[in-house]
Amino acid sequence: MTDVTDRSVTATGTLYALADPRDGTVRYIGQTTKPIEVRLAGHLAAPAPRVRAWIEALAVEGRSPEIIPIREHVPVVDLDAAEKEEIKAHAQRGDLLNVVANESGNAKRRKVSREEAKRRAAQEEAMRRAWQQATWRQVADQVRAATGGPVSPADIPIRDIPAAVWDAYQAYHEADRLLKANSITRLLLRPGLGVVVEGDAPHDQEKRAALLRRSNAEALLEHYLRAYCGAFSSVDDGERWGSKEGVHGRGAEAYRNEFRDPTHMARYLSLTPWAARALDPWVELARAAGIDKKGPEFSQWVSDDQATREAVDLYRLAAPGWLGVFRQRWDTDVATHALTLGAAHIPGFVVPHLLESALQDWLTKLARDRQATREMCLLLQRINPKALDAVYGRDRLAESDEALGLPPGTSAKVIRQLYGGDSHDPAPQAAKLIQRHTGEFDTAAIPDYSGWTGPDIPAMRAAAASFYSAGLLLDAEQSAGDELLDGVKSSWKPTRWGIENVEKMEKAIVGAAMHATDSAT
Repeated sequence: MTDVTDRSVTATGTLYALADPRDGTVRYIGQTTKPIEVRLAGHLAAPAPRVRAWIEALAVEGRSPEIIPIREHVPVVDLDAAEKEEIKAHAQRGDLLNVVANESGNAKRRKVSREEAKRRAAQEEAMRRAWQQATWRQVADQVRAATGGPVSPADIPIRDIPAAVWDAYQAYHEADRLLKANSITRLLLRPGLGVVVEGDAPHDQEKRAALLRRSNAEALLEHYLRAYCGAFSSVDDGERWGSKEGVHGRGAEAYRNEFRDPTHMARYLSLTPWAARALDPWVELARAAGIDKKGPEFSQWVSDDQATREAVDLYRLAAPGWLGVFRQRWDTDVATHALTLGAAHIPGFVVPHLLESALQDWLTKLARDRQATREMCLLLQRINPKALDAVYGRDRLAESDEALGLPPGTSAKVIRQLYGGDSHDPAPQAAKLIQRHTGEFDTAAIPDYSGWTGPDIPAMRAAAASFYSAGLLLDAEQSAGDELLDGVKSSWKPTRWGIENVEKMEKAIVGAAMHATDSAT
């Protein structure tokens, strides 16, 4: 298709073909007044709908189209006619992907049935997903290899489960199995009618007793687990407090899961805050890369650390739905955040072309909020030299040199001579001009997201802590890095007042159990 800039300036253009590198078949004819390498980059960045599926299919195999000049130095005024001629000639030899073809090509294009159209659409969507997953797998593997995975939960203390709580857990499941076997679903309390059993089985005394046992055990377990989860309130952030997305959601209904013994249950509950946030970046990377978080591949991929793998396996088997959190459309993309950290701070990191736009958008957001590191700003400048203008303003000193015909750097020397360039100078505007000219941006040594709120901030801080632990945030002072790491780890441990509430609840449960035992005897 046509790609012509200013025809009054460019006198000639090139007709080119896009060919399949596997067999040399010409699949597309176009024209351009730019170098054909530039035009190929344009095709890869924003392909036409029919061309996209072909390019994505090649990308899955690690290939890309070949661009071949057909006619060079064609006068611009003759490009359209020449393009039609080439399309007509090649359309007779095979199936071109050009959206606009000549009459001969259109006449030969057979009509497809609705079923065929759906099949092609499904195939194209599958190719798109496969290409996207292959792209993200490249990112995920680079981040995983450089960081080693999430911060290990090895030093998280395991709090024992009181015997009375475990007894209630066993009573709940024993009663629940009995009721399910007899199709009893729940107990209803209706004014004036007393206790009514809902289900298909006869309402005999044994079933009523089982319903009451399950109801009593459930009430005890819910009170205990809510108090337990409340001890980790710093992990639940924003609107997910008390919802199924945070610690409350993963722990408050833990009594419904299948545990082997009290130790198994204790490990699950103690590791819930870590699983609720520390794993989020890795679960999101795995999801984007097509790695099944519920399968054994994820626990093998996510880390070489034994404690991490054991924790992941515990959650994968006991409650696979709680690995990662459900993403709302307004949530921050945690995977893109991990991509940004990796692209800026991992030496030799390869940024897939497909993700450059998302990377640039996230880098710009971080820079505007002064959460970008120096490496992030330099990366953004490499991707788009003009991108930082919207954040820090234009490089007016360079513009001044160009406007006045001065050697580059002259205006900066004048400013330094007159005002100095120190940030402590009485003329702060002069300092800003020098900083913008030299690339000394207002950056953060560590993206700790101070002042940011939202349900994904703990996960983003956990990702940054992983990069610091791996020694990738080189500009970070040890004190600042250790503060971030300690803050992240402390959010996985209960608060003092929270533990006090749990201890009170445990004493009450133990006391009630002893009273019930004494009454029975």
